[in-house]
Amino acid sequence: MQRSKRSLSPGKIEEMQREVKDFEWKVRRWAAEVPIAGAVYIGLDPLNHALGLMTRILNVEKDGQGFERRYGEGGIE
Repeated sequence: MQRSKRSLSPGKIEEMQREVKDFEWKVRRWAAEVPIAGAVYIGLDPLNHALGLMTRILNVEKDGQGFERRYGEGGIE
């Protein structure tokens, strides 16, 4: 089967949501422990943003809606 024809099961989406949420909280804890404007903090900011984006994507996937990127959320194209 081609990858493009696969779909995620509701159970897989929920598993991914749990793991993304757990990792998002870990990243936020790390950010609270390091100096603001330090290299590690600056690196954690896009990671936190990416996890928030993934949360939004999984939510609309679970609801069966299509995901639409906001302005400025470019992709790998």
